[in-house]
Amino acid sequence: MSIIKEFPLANIARVDLIEDGENGETHKLVDIASEAEAIAYLSEGTQTPLRVKNTIKAQNNTEDIVLGYDIRLVNATLVPKALALTDGGELIEGSNGEIEEYSAPELGSPVNRKSFTTKIYTEEKDGDGETISYVCFEFKNCKGTPVNYNLQDGEFFAPELNIRSRSKLGESPLKVTFMKELPA
Repeated sequence: MSIIKEFPLANIARVDLIEDGENGETHKLVDIASEAEAIAYLSEGTQTPLRVKNTIKAQNNTEDIVLGYDIRLVNATLVPKALALTDGGELIEGSNGEIEEYSAPELGSPVNRKSFTTKIYTEEKDGDGETISYVCFEFKNCKGTPVNYNLQDGEFFAPELNIRSRSKLGESPLKVTFMKELPA
């Protein structure tokens, strides 16, 4: 009898949004993401029975196939660079490097959003509450979608970033990595 290793996971330790390409920037969201959700995007299979009157003679089945994931990140604070990457607009920085303005994509024009990889790191907890390792959920070929805004008087704004990850043919839609420490 073999003992199965289990991982009690809690918290979001960090989220990395890594732009594709040679000069792709990495946006590390540390102590920012308060919620992350990844829902499988499927090509649903079928079940086709061969029915003769009141009898099933056979059944032809095809399985569901995962094409990618729809990812939802809820942040505790506004991160303009993550907003620009997912929403597809333009971020304007001043000569001193301070962020001055964000402009959403122009109305009526196609949006050329950058492709990126999303990595969500969570913590494996011990019985005493200490973090003993980390688990990374990695989604490639990501592109953001338009951002919705919900601002309320007396409430903190919690931006919600929606991301679509769609696999290339022959590529796994999800990689889960187990590690002792977070990468630098």
